[in-house]
Amino acid sequence: METLEEFIKKHESSTEKASSFVEYLYFLMDKYGFENASDLYNKANISRQLWSSIISGKSNPSLNVCLKLAFSLQVSNHECKYLLKKAGYTLASSNKYALIIRYAIENKIYDIYKVNELLEENGYSDSLIV
Repeated sequence: METLEEFIKKHESSTEKASSFVEYLYFLMDKYGFENASDLYNKANISRQLWSSIISGKSNPSLNVCLKLAFSLQVSNHECKYLLKKAGYTLASSNKYALIIRYAIENKIYDIYKVNELLEENGYSDSLIV
């Protein structure tokens, strides 16, 4: 069995596990070629004021904002999971809404309109990504 120190060291050495929401978001932006923050927040239809508030740590992003960022970045399911987790959210397998979102990401359906269509078709017209 590994020691507590080994366990902590292993997890702290992982950028994915040890980084904050903002650090991980910037990591993903770099990975997916977003040179300017404005390119991402405009694509995600997020105001500059909200972006600034999130990046400065003055507010936490909502699930809706996290999903808009994930779809705009076109992340993998694994990356989406970590991004949401860092903001305090999860896409649980026991939740049909979450499964629809996961289905879209796993199948590279990044168009918000198509994702919202899937949600509407399954009775989630009041839970659209806006």
